[in-house]
Amino acid sequence: MINSLYELTRKGWLTALSFILASGMFALIIFKSALFAHYFGGTIPYLAVLVFYGMAILWIHGVGFEIKKAVWKAIFMPLVGYLILIPSFIFLLLA
Repeated sequence: MINSLYELTRKGWLTALSFILASGMFALIIFKSALFAHYFGGTIPYLAVLVFYGMAILWIHGVGFEIKKAVWKAIFMPLVGYLILIPSFIFLLLA
């Protein structure tokens, strides 16, 4: 199950999307650091850790790192990274 879910995201355009989203989120954190700190680190500081986790997942997927073990595939599932980072990215862009 985990291997089949992970294989869904092994397409070239999804790898490029992962790299672009992770790079874009990094740029938003750098350039809008006060806004990021206020919204994601203010009342619930675990949201910032969650965003960094999603960004780490997409960096790993975006650079093309190939994960062999099913346990690590479950921890670094790109679909989870997309679910975390896309709403955060949109929120920071529109705020």
